[in-house]
Amino acid sequence: MRSPFHSEQEAFRFVLLLILGLVPVVLAAVLGPTWLALAVLAVVLGALAMRVAQLRMRKLRGLQLPVKMAPPHLGSAAERRVLIVANDTLGEEALLGEVARLAGVPGTHVLLLVPALITPGARLTGAVDGLMDQARVRLKSALERAGRGPVVAGEVSEADPLDAIEDAFATFAPDEVIVSTRWERSASGLEPRLAGLVRERFAVPVRHLVFEPGSAAREPEEDTEARYRHEFGEAAARKFGLKALAGAGILAAVLMSMVALVQSSERDEARAASQAAERAAALPPVAKAVDLSVIAEYKRGPEGEKHDAFTTTEFAVRAGQPQELRIDNTDSVPHSITSPGAGINIVVMPGTHTYTLLVKQPGTFLWFCTFVCDEWAMEHPGYMSGYITAS
Repeated sequence: MRSPFHSEQEAFRFVLLLILGLVPVVLAAVLGPTWLALAVLAVVLGALAMRVAQLRMRKLRGLQLPVKMAPPHLGSAAERRVLIVANDTLGEEALLGEVARLAGVPGTHVLLLVPALITPGARLTGAVDGLMDQARVRLKSALERAGRGPVVAGEVSEADPLDAIEDAFATFAPDEVIVSTRWERSASGLEPRLAGLVRERFAVPVRHLVFEPGSAAREPEEDTEARYRHEFGEAAARKFGLKALAGAGILAAVLMSMVALVQSSERDEARAASQAAERAAALPPVAKAVDLSVIAEYKRGPEGEKHDAFTTTEFAVRAGQPQELRIDNTDSVPHSITSPGAGINIVVMPGTHTYTLLVKQPGTFLWFCTFVCDEWAMEHPGYMSGYITAS
């Protein structure tokens, strides 16, 4: 895989910028709300995207092309290596004739380089294999027609044409480059401005052969080369600029939606917490411990007679929170606080003891004593019966 960096200095600069960009995002996430971290992240990503777009535009316009020295000459002084870059013009008789002529020169080695011209859309849709197969078919046909055995070799590349040529310089070390294109760019052909870019990037002789179907090869004049450079560079820059603007718009919309969702979620959480606090404040007060007694013939009934009774028969608790009951059973027999609906069954033994009242679900539940004592009191809340309210 080709490294996106041209040097260790570029890689170090990228890592440094990445760290500096992450620092404000982390600080915003730690010190502020979530939406602020997203907003800072959006600003950082936007700044990085603008810088990347600026560098890409400069490259497309040809304003930032590092000039490289020619590779060292390989072989003897008489040996010569020629790199021919072509795609849809491989079938032109004039180009094949030039290949045969070069191969016939003693000590000359020819490499046919065929960039497959893989577009970003083809990579996303998985159509790479089809384009590579087309390039291989063209190369095979050209090699068969050119002949000349081992002095003519071929290579297909899925890299960008300029990157593919750079790779060929590292392995083949050509002494001359021939770029073959149409007069105007076709859908499956190389850009006519490629020859000018190669000429500026590599310090070796570069010839540009242009074709029209069925015509002889011609080399464009300097004015034509300048037009290629300007028109195709500006067109590529405009196309990339439109894509960058569309991507920035989509990214901005996504980030704004995320910020809005986070803010809405935080508002909902704050509203829910406020409502829960209001509900909790409106609930009746709950004691952590309640002191009461069980006394025989304690409370007078409507008929005038005194009945057995608990001194407290109404209990207010929080669901899921235990409440202590310190009960002094002054009677000589046990009693109980039993509520099947609340899952409560406390047996109150004679004497003073501490019991735990725990109701797991909210609601109002009737409780009663299950030990036979005062039958009337057992059936009437406020005596040996009552209610538990869990909130």
